[in-house]
Amino acid sequence: MKLNFQQDVLNLPASILLHTDTDVTKLRVLLWLASDISLSEKSKQAQLAKLATCSVKEARDAISYWQSCGVLTGEDGVALPAMATVAEPIRAEKAVGRQLLQRADELPNYTTAELAALLESRDALRLLIDEAQRIIGKIFNLSEVNILVGMLDYLGMSEECILMLLEHCKRIGKSNLRSIEKYAYKLIDRGITDATTLEEEIRTVEAMRSFEGEIRSIFGLGKRALTSREDKMLRAWISFGYGTEIVRRAYEITVHATNEPSLPYANSILERWNADGLKTLADVERSIEEQQSKKDAATTKKSNKQSLGNSFDTDDFFRAALQRSFAETQDKT
Repeated sequence: MKLNFQQDVLNLPASILLHTDTDVTKLRVLLWLASDISLSEKSKQAQLAKLATCSVKEARDAISYWQSCGVLTGEDGVALPAMATVAEPIRAEKAVGRQLLQRADELPNYTTAELAALLESRDALRLLIDEAQRIIGKIFNLSEVNILVGMLDYLGMSEECILMLLEHCKRIGKSNLRSIEKYAYKLIDRGITDATTLEEEIRTVEAMRSFEGEIRSIFGLGKRALTSREDKMLRAWISFGYGTEIVRRAYEITVHATNEPSLPYANSILERWNADGLKTLADVERSIEEQQSKKDAATTKKSNKQSLGNSFDTDDFFRAALQRSFAETQDKT
């Protein structure tokens, strides 16, 4: 039996046969592009993603891939330059067991129809937006939904990370989605790329908010911004598990030694205490008492030696005097 294609067929370049081992998503995107090349346009990429049952980011990555292979070309037959879908990774290396996120050069601007299509086709996205609205406490407008979809598809953040970030921002008084988006960029720039590192960062930031105010009061820092070095010191103290009581003790020792408050000097004290395994104020006070006792014992021992030395010197003096007196008495007799 002879087989034939239906009348409506897709035209594909023969060079695609060199890439038959390409993953199925890229192949699916290519087939839809073969049916309508206008789907490659930025304004229609959400529609392309829906048709190919993938994320918009995957669709854009697939377009870039086929361009780099020379399968997609411009009108003059020259391979199109790779589309600027995502920037290079923020860091060149990948942490073991951690997926490094990539930043989008430009987040998408979906139309109402495109967003409606995405929400209809992706149950997880609908659930994400519903939960996000509950956390922030408002119904999102088109722009705010755009931001959430962009964070998910273009920044590559997981639903879990997005919700964690929203809850954190709500607690610290930041509910503006545009500000939260910028915050997400900064986190990615610092290599905070998964739920574990984000949870650690959130815990540190929230502890820092109250801790920093108390440290400012102790050291008289006023309202000036902390330097990056000072911020790093405070984060280290929190990681040591130190509260303001221990920091205040380090401050007292610092002022006694230098006659002025000094974060670097106090930091050296706190680092030494941490290295010595001192975790509570009681541990610190006990260590200070032990060191003082050793110092007092050494001082007493030194004083005794000096007293003993003086005693020997006196005995020798009187012995010599007695010997002279005895010799003089013998001469007279």
